Amino acid sequence: MRNEDIDPEIAELLGVQANGDDKEDLAKDKAASTGKPIPKTEIRPINLNKILTDKNVYSKIISETEEHGKRVHALLSKFLKAKDKDEKSMYREKLVPAYWNMLTTLIDNFFDKKMFDEKKALFRYGLLNNKLLEETQKEILLKINKTSAPSEDFCYVDEWLLLVGNGKIKPSAVDETKKAGKSSPSSLKAKFERKTGSRDAEFTNLKQKIEQHLMIEKSLSNNISILLKHELIPEYNNAIAPYNPEQKKLLLQTQDILRSLTKSDKEIESAYRTLKSLDYEIKSIEETGGDLSDPVDTKTVTEEFSTIRQMIKMTVGRQGNHFPFLVKSYLPNSEMNICTKENLKAMIVEIESIDPGVFIRRYKQEEHRIVPYFIIIPSYGNFGICWEPFDRMNRGTSKGRISVPLFPRDLKTTVLYALGDLRWQVAKEKALHYWMEEGLTGHYYNYTQQNKLKGNLKEAFIQDYILWIKFESNGMQKLHKDVRSIFWRDIPFPQELKEVLKNRGYYYSDLYRKDQTRAMSRGY
Repeated sequence: MRNEDIDPEIAELLGVQANGDDKEDLAKDKAASTGKPIPKTEIRPINLNKILTDKNVYSKIISETEEHGKRVHALLSKFLKAKDKDEKSMYREKLVPAYWNMLTTLIDNFFDKKMFDEKKALFRYGLLNNKLLEETQKEILLKINKTSAPSEDFCYVDEWLLLVGNGKIKPSAVDETKKAGKSSPSSLKAKFERKTGSRDAEFTNLKQKIEQHLMIEKSLSNNISILLKHELIPEYNNAIAPYNPEQKKLLLQTQDILRSLTKSDKEIESAYRTLKSLDYEIKSIEETGGDLSDPVDTKTVTEEFSTIRQMIKMTVGRQGNHFPFLVKSYLPNSEMNICTKENLKAMIVEIESIDPGVFIRRYKQEEHRIVPYFIIIPSYGNFGICWEPFDRMNRGTSKGRISVPLFPRDLKTTVLYALGDLRWQVAKEKALHYWMEEGLTGHYYNYTQQNKLKGNLKEAFIQDYILWIKFESNGMQKLHKDVRSIFWRDIPFPQELKEVLKNRGYYYSDLYRKDQTRAMSRGY
C-alpha cells in the first residue's frame, strides 16, 4: 500500500514506512446488497498480549480494509502531523467517519479465523494501533481483558455482534428514520412474531408460577415433617401425645397452604392451556408455508453495527469527545474508571440495593425481575442510554437493551443515566397514551406543568433520578419537594432505608408518615 509523505517519527509511530506522494486515497463504499453466511463462532477470550506486542497489527488492519484503510491511514497521518489547531480539528472531523466506514468493511470477514483477535480488539476496545498507547495503559488493558468472562447479559461490542450473528439474540430495533427505508414485514410474519412473543411471555410467567408452587410445596413439606414428630408419654407405654400448641397452629397454617396449592395448581393448568393454544396457532402459521424466518448473515450484522454506531453517538452526545479509537491522551489512568463487566455489575448491584424496583416488571399480576442486556461500547461517553425497554413483540417479559460507554467520565453517573432512561421508557410504555396522566410519567409531567418548567421532559426526569439515587438516598435534600414525593411513592427506596431516612429531616419524616396512613387505609 502507498503511504503519505510524513515525518519519519510519525511513520514509526504508525508502524509504516514513509514514502509516496501526498495524494489522498478516497474511500469507495462496497455495494453489499447481500451478506455472507456466518459460521457458528464461539465467544472466546482475546489474546490481547499478542495484539499489544505485535508491531504490525496496524498495518494488517489497514491492508485488510483496502481503500477504507488507506483513507484512515492518510487522515491519521495528517492529523498527527498537523500543528495548527484548526487544521488538526479538520482532519479529526474527517477521520471519525472514515474510521467507522473502515470498521464496517470488516464485518464481512469478522467471523473468519483470519485476524480474529485483531478484529475483536478493534471492535471491543477501539485498539487500532498499540503504538498510540503508553506502556502503563497497555497494562490496564491487559488487566481488564483478563477478567472478561463471557456473558449474554453483559457484552462488549465484538461479543454482541457474535451473538447476533449466531442467531442467539435478535437484532436491535432501529430508529424511525431507518424503519422508513425498510420494507415492512408481511401480515403473516407480523402475526407470527406477535404469537411467538406472547408465547415467550407466557412461558416466562409459567416458570415463575412453577417456582412459587415449589416454594409452597416446600412450606407444606416442612409443616408435615413437624406434624409427624410426636412427643411420647412414658407412663402410657410411650404412646404418642396429642399435638402440642405449635403443631395445632401448623394445622391451621397447613390448611391455608393447601388452599394456596390448589389455587396455584389451577393457575399452572391455565398457563399450560394458554401455551398449548399459542403453540397450535404458531404451528398453524408455520404450516402456511410463508417466509417467516429472519435470515442472519453478515448484512444483518452490518445493520446491527450501524445501530451500535448510533448508540455510540448518543452516549457521547453532541458536545462530547467523538474520537473513535484509543489514544493515550483519552484513556483513563486506572481500570477502576473503566466500565468493565465487573465494574458494571458491581455498580448495578449497588444501585439496585437503593432502587430495588428498577428491573421489576408486572405481567398478569406477577412481578418479574428482568435485567436488560448491557452492551459496553468503545466510546469516551458521559451517558448510558436505554435503546429498547423491551422487545416490541413481548412487552411483558422480554429483555431491554442498554448501552454504556467503556470509558466514561464518571461510571456511577453514566449507569444511573441509563437506568433513569429505562425507568422513564418502561413507565411511559406501560401507561401508553395516558402517559401524561397516569403513573410515574403522569405524575412527573403534572409536576412540570404546575411549575411551568420548560425543556426536555425525559432529560429532566433522568437528572432528577440521578439526584434521587446519589444524594436523596443518603438524606441529602437535592430535589424539589414535589419530585421527592413522586419518587418516594413511584420509585420507592427499600423499607429499611426509609426507616433510616425518616430520622433525617422533616420531609422524609412526613413522607414516611404518609406511607403509614396509606398502608392503614389500604390505599398504598
